[in-house]
Amino acid sequence: MDTRPVDLDAIASRSDFRKLSAARNKLGNGLAVIMAAIYFTFICMVAFSPATLAQPIATGSSISVGIVVGVVVMASGFVLTAIYVFYASSRLDGMVKAVRETVQ
Repeated sequence: MDTRPVDLDAIASRSDFRKLSAARNKLGNGLAVIMAAIYFTFICMVAFSPATLAQPIATGSSISVGIVVGVVVMASGFVLTAIYVFYASSRLDGMVKAVRETVQ
C-alpha cells in the first residue's frame, strides 16, 4: 500500500476531478429530488385524500389503491438506486479511474 502523503488541494483543483464531482452530485441530487417528490406526493395523498387510497383496486377486492401506491413508492426507490448504479458503473467509474491514474 502506498503511504505517500496525498495533496487533497491539488486533486480538488483539477478540472477532471471537478467534472467528476459535479457529475456525481448532479446525478445524486437529481435522483434524491425525484425520490423525495414521489414520497411527499404519497404523504400528501395520505393526508389530504385518504378516501382515494382506501378505494379497492377492483370491485370486491381486498387490496386498496393505497397498498398498490405504497408498493410503487418502495419500488421506485429500488429503480432509482439501479439507475444510479448503472450510471455510476458506466460513466463515473471511468472518470474515477482517469483521475486516479493522473494523480498517482
